[in-house]
Amino acid sequence: MPVGIVTDSTAYMPESVVTELGIEVVQLQVISNGIAFNEVDGITVDQVALALRANKPVTTSRPNPELFIAAYQRLISNGADAIVSAHLSSELSGTYESALLASRSVSCPIAVIDSRGIAMMLGFAVQAGAHLAKSGGDFAEVGDLVKRKCLGSSILFYVDSLEFLERGGRINAVQARMGTALNMKPLLHMLNGKVEQRELVRTREKALNRMIDLVCAAARIKSEIAVHHVAAASAAHDLAQQLQNRTGLKDISVSPVGAVVGTHVGPGALAIVVSPQV
Repeated sequence: MPVGIVTDSTAYMPESVVTELGIEVVQLQVISNGIAFNEVDGITVDQVALALRANKPVTTSRPNPELFIAAYQRLISNGADAIVSAHLSSELSGTYESALLASRSVSCPIAVIDSRGIAMMLGFAVQAGAHLAKSGGDFAEVGDLVKRKCLGSSILFYVDSLEFLERGGRINAVQARMGTALNMKPLLHMLNGKVEQRELVRTREKALNRMIDLVCAAARIKSEIAVHHVAAASAAHDLAQQLQNRTGLKDISVSPVGAVVGTHVGPGALAIVVSPQV
């Protein structure tokens, strides 16, 4: 029987892909004004952006283990005899720990993978694993592919302000104040599962051009690239077009991140994910 695939809502994969490949997606929550909303069908990233601009309190919350148990049981009921469950970095959320705890309550082999990443760093890996599972890949093969894709992927992102990352505890106050005091625009990346500052650039235009240079240096002929944004669709499509022109890659997807990541990076954020085809 095919290997079942589970991930969480921060993978930000197209719904059509999720449905086609039979991937179970467990939702994180966003808490706005004291009310909890599911990330996918409860609150939009645009609503989060409006709340953040109005200085309203917005936080995020991991799924409880019962949601993972239910997802695992659905896959088992549909014939899966093993499951690969891959999730956003454990340095950013307790989601991985919830999935791990849930896996111990299910009578089925489950590999719970800490992607050490987020967004399509995770999404590309999950899609690759689901395709392999659908074509007959076994439990070990699928888990190994997902791990290798996660390990080989990178994300680079630009934020208009470090304020929101500081609010959510993803960077420290010293980092945030330094960037603000120097009136510099930050480029950030994931390093060892954490959000770290990579560079400070003098203007927004220079920051975006630098992003493109760095991504083009990292991309290869068989790389996959995705562009994400928070309430910045026009800028994201422009980035994608420039990347297509520079790399020759035609299938560069553009999509908003969801409400969880939007809460931490704030309006105007842009991100580029590069994932090797392994």
